[in-house]
Amino acid sequence: MRAAIVGVGLIGGSVGLALRARSGCSRVVGVGRSPDALEAALRRGALDEAATDLAAGLRGADLVVLAAPVRACIGLLPAVAAAVGPDAVITDVASTKAEIVAAAPPGPAFVGGHPLAGSERSGIEAASADLFEGATWVLTPGGATATWAVERVAALAAGLGARPVVMDAATHDRRVAAVSHLPQAVAVALAAAVPVEALPLAARGFRDTTRLADSSPEVWNDVFATNRDNVVAMIAAMEDVLGELRAAIAGGDEAAVAAIFVRAAARR
Repeated sequence: MRAAIVGVGLIGGSVGLALRARSGCSRVVGVGRSPDALEAALRRGALDEAATDLAAGLRGADLVVLAAPVRACIGLLPAVAAAVGPDAVITDVASTKAEIVAAAPPGPAFVGGHPLAGSERSGIEAASADLFEGATWVLTPGGATATWAVERVAALAAGLGARPVVMDAATHDRRVAAVSHLPQAVAVALAAAVPVEALPLAARGFRDTTRLADSSPEVWNDVFATNRDNVVAMIAAMEDVLGELRAAIAGGDEAAVAAIFVRAAARR
């Protein structure tokens, strides 16, 4: 198999490292706009070769993995579809799925994908061949997607150590808004709300709960923009619970405070 990865940051670089370490892939080609980033990926061993020209990098590919931010992936789809052969499978690793599945060119071989693995860190320096080990890798085929294409991407995910799960794009976006996008928003809000003068007293609890606040705003602007309604709904749900907790604390209702803790612990 000849694989092409468009975008060689944390996730794309990790796909390349894992493909070269764990699969029977004969050639991994990285495609990107930055020669420096591609050179760094080559030095890390994530790629066999690199190209800044999209059509040249995709030539002869059996599998194309789009690993750019989701709106960039959507913009690339027409050119990618035009550059590959009819038997090539195109997938992506973006955090939202409904818009990219809707934008995919008609045909049997686009399979939306989202490996639920990552970090607040970014770039090829943070990539790891073991990033997907034990992770859930959601596949969101469109209505015209062929079964053989889904099976090929599922085999890719399993071969990289992940657990492939198939669901529709809307369900995916609704669920990840709750368990991924809301935690990101909360971590950012918490870090932004803390007074600077309190920071010298910050310890492990603050560090752990604000870890995600170090994430890339470019990436998360894309995520929030392409899953806006679901994220807004989850922030509203969070505000409801905070309001409930605030009222219980303000009213000295210790039983109500404890009940919220018990409910939260059960969910966790």
